[in-house]
Amino acid sequence: VETAMPIEEFSERRFERAASHVALHWFPISAATLSFLSKGFESGVYRNNLPRLIEDLKTDFALFTYCVKELLVAAENESVPAIVSSDPIQLITWSGAERVRAILQAEQGLPRSHNLAQGDPLMLERLRETSIVAATSQVLSESASLDGQKGFCHGLIRQVGLNLVAWNYASLYSRVIRSLGKSSSLDIELSKELGFSPTMLAMRLLRPALPKTGTDAAPILESWRAFDDLCTVGEALARADHPDTYPSAENDWAKANRYIQDSVGPKGINLIRQRAVESTQMYRSVLPGTFASLSQFNPAESLKTHRKGLGSRDNQFVQGCPQPVQVALNSIYSEMPKSSVNRKVLERLVKEVIPLAGFTGGCIFLVDPSTMSLVPRTAIGKVRMRSLSPVALPRSHGSHMDTLIGEVITTRLDITADVAQAAFESDQPVIQRSNNAMKDSYTGIYCCLGKTRKIGVLYLEVPEAQFTDRRPQILKIFKALQQTLCHALFVD
Repeated sequence: VETAMPIEEFSERRFERAASHVALHWFPISAATLSFLSKGFESGVYRNNLPRLIEDLKTDFALFTYCVKELLVAAENESVPAIVSSDPIQLITWSGAERVRAILQAEQGLPRSHNLAQGDPLMLERLRETSIVAATSQVLSESASLDGQKGFCHGLIRQVGLNLVAWNYASLYSRVIRSLGKSSSLDIELSKELGFSPTMLAMRLLRPALPKTGTDAAPILESWRAFDDLCTVGEALARADHPDTYPSAENDWAKANRYIQDSVGPKGINLIRQRAVESTQMYRSVLPGTFASLSQFNPAESLKTHRKGLGSRDNQFVQGCPQPVQVALNSIYSEMPKSSVNRKVLERLVKEVIPLAGFTGGCIFLVDPSTMSLVPRTAIGKVRMRSLSPVALPRSHGSHMDTLIGEVITTRLDITADVAQAAFESDQPVIQRSNNAMKDSYTGIYCCLGKTRKIGVLYLEVPEAQFTDRRPQILKIFKALQQTLCHALFVD
């Protein structure tokens, strides 16, 4: 007779399967770091300089923590005291450079499942948050007369669970983080979905077995608790810098800032920023879009911008844009006045944000009631697909315009009207594809400005190849820009 598996046993098996899965795939190790370390080993730089090796390993969060995981196995096999294996710095010092080199050059190879360049914004943001947590733990450790390097490493290890979940359970991680509430904990919400917490996952892989006698284990546990408390402050600080992602950001900032001010003083945030920038030089060279902004790390300013930019919440298309475009549009909304058109806001949108979004040229046409025409008022970049001349509007809407309602590809449409006129009559974007298949061909996208009160047409061009490859995303970006322009012009 078959019996059902006890829930505890099922959960344990599920946890062990997950631990084996993430241990195999890990999170992305940079090829640039591996190449740099290989050259260092070949030249003998690390032979008598373990501190240098540790510093270089720490520039790659995935490689550093993976080495710690592998060295823990060796330490346990050789019955190394827990007081050594529980400290990453002492563990690497015990192992020596050649044992680290063997891990990097092992026949079975390092994990290669993930690539930094292919990570989505939430995965990459997880790494950025890791740098803030580690830097905060380092600064607060030094302020508390603890080992700052040990504090930094503890921050990296504490964040391993979230990095492993973000990269190996990407869909689940994205769904959970996008649905967080003001009082939600990311660790707890992920635990509900996974059946185990990311913190448990990190402990399973990167914390050694403690001595059985409480007396021997007590100093180690006390050390862990001290650094865990400091990392908690860093985690709150990292959340505070991303109020668009974390609804708890205001409360997180209040708690983190109070602790930092009390323990470090007014220079605390500057010191954390400096350490975070120093620790991410490698990441910044590979992913400037994610890590360059650390040089302006300022949660107070991020929250201020967020409060001002709540108007962007009315633009439902912003969230569908790539992270750099989202940041730029939120910044535009933060500067947008509530009751009047601001020329500087419009200039930033036209000269900075639209090119950043990938559009190479275009024009804003506005209605001239005296001539009943769309007049080109603002040229954007280099326009290739059309002339920038006035477009006559029909004084009465012909029946042929009914076919233009909706998203239209105009390449094969037999119409005599200018496409800008067709877009003015439509409720949705009108798309004009190039007739040639040359590499330098372009796609034009038009959309009316305003619904209840139509004032003109936005026209933008994008390279044909990009439009073909990323059509849904480009249309979302276009709609976000069109809606932002309407808000800036106070058009419903």
